[in-house]
Amino acid sequence: MWNTAASAEDSTVLLSDAKLSEVERVITGLVDYCFGGGMNRIGITLLGGDPGAGKTTLCLQLSDVFADKFNKEVLYIANEQHASELKETSKRLKLKHANLIRIVNAMGGITQDLGTLILRYAPCLIILDSVTKWSGEDMNEAVIICQRLKDYTVRLKAPTIVINQVTKGGEHAGLNKMQHAVDATMLFEVLGSNPDSPRRLHVEKNRNGPAPVSQFFEMTPIGLFEIDKDEVISRVKINTDEENELEDGYSEL
Repeated sequence: MWNTAASAEDSTVLLSDAKLSEVERVITGLVDYCFGGGMNRIGITLLGGDPGAGKTTLCLQLSDVFADKFNKEVLYIANEQHASELKETSKRLKLKHANLIRIVNAMGGITQDLGTLILRYAPCLIILDSVTKWSGEDMNEAVIICQRLKDYTVRLKAPTIVINQVTKGGEHAGLNKMQHAVDATMLFEVLGSNPDSPRRLHVEKNRNGPAPVSQFFEMTPIGLFEIDKDEVISRVKINTDEENELEDGYSEL
């Protein structure tokens, strides 16, 4: 503020005297390396990937982990699939805590304020699948949605994953604007042309962890399981540049 009345309080601090705030993380047993040792409880992540890569599977597995750890509900805001479709997937994945995963049927819009719903149920994890379905090509609206979700994430200490579509070039839609509204941007990719090809979770940016880094997964009928780099190379025909990229993804292990 400028030209305001003088205050007796000084809002400045020497950098040497500033207090460090330790990041409070949730160990998932699934994506901890990519998140820098566990998911930041006040972090919001933008997750992109092609259709069929397994983003929904990954988010449902994480929902089950959080429900188990906190014995609280997860809020899954779904405008890409109906609750019945997600239930079918959850049965295939053999989720143990489907009774703690609350689906917001948002296909076609919702009749209540989203913030009101979040505060009512006070979830331990928030999933938005997807921001693109709501905002369309209006990236400014998508940014506002992420900023608002960040506010609730901090207030409830409930991390948020926002699923985003990717462009034909394999990049996040509206990345230049969106990356400033989130704490981490990640891509979930299929490394090959077959449905059973390995998956890679690649971190492009992370305010609370290393980047760029990657983890690799195998998609099975009952979910995603981590595999190592050597297995990926043995199963996928890749060129030298791609192999070097896989090496870079594990450079900090």
